[in-house]
Amino acid sequence: MNGHDVVRAREEIRPRVAPFLEPGESLDVVIPASSRLGRAVKAAAATVWPFFSEKDRFLLVATDRRWLVLESAKEQYLGSLHQRAVFGRDIEVDTSWFTRFDGFDQPYAIDPAYELWAVAANDAAAARAAGEPWDLTSVADDLTAAHNDPAAERLGELAMRAGRFIPGRPRSRSGSRPGRGR
Repeated sequence: MNGHDVVRAREEIRPRVAPFLEPGESLDVVIPASSRLGRAVKAAAATVWPFFSEKDRFLLVATDRRWLVLESAKEQYLGSLHQRAVFGRDIEVDTSWFTRFDGFDQPYAIDPAYELWAVAANDAAAARAAGEPWDLTSVADDLTAAHNDPAAERLGELAMRAGRFIPGRPRSRSGSRPGRGR
């Protein structure tokens, strides 16, 4: 992952979030988020609880002026979007394998896979607070995996490995899990 992945992702989602931007407002970054706990907890829950479903339907939209929380009508951002909340741009976001962060209308979890998105959003806010200009395309080369916290990465890998030892739901005779297609 690098900063160009963040730019590409922003441009892919731009048509869906553009209707929520005010005239003259620029889009910094869009971060997928969940109302559930972090990735490791979701992986374990999905393994042992057959009715667990993802709640990945929130987009945290950082602009040059504010944060927007957009909610999708369907999970995995497949439904129409509506504006859930608006906040000041001074809120810092953080990723986590286990926890959620506060500061918005409810606690949200950002998957560590989106670490560079969070770094970009926080850097943009800090640069503007210092009176400096900021543009994602200009800083994309400086956003690299080096920003990732190695201790958190190792902890996440360990949690994912440990999740394999949690007993799964019994498989049906056909080899598929109950309630799921092949």
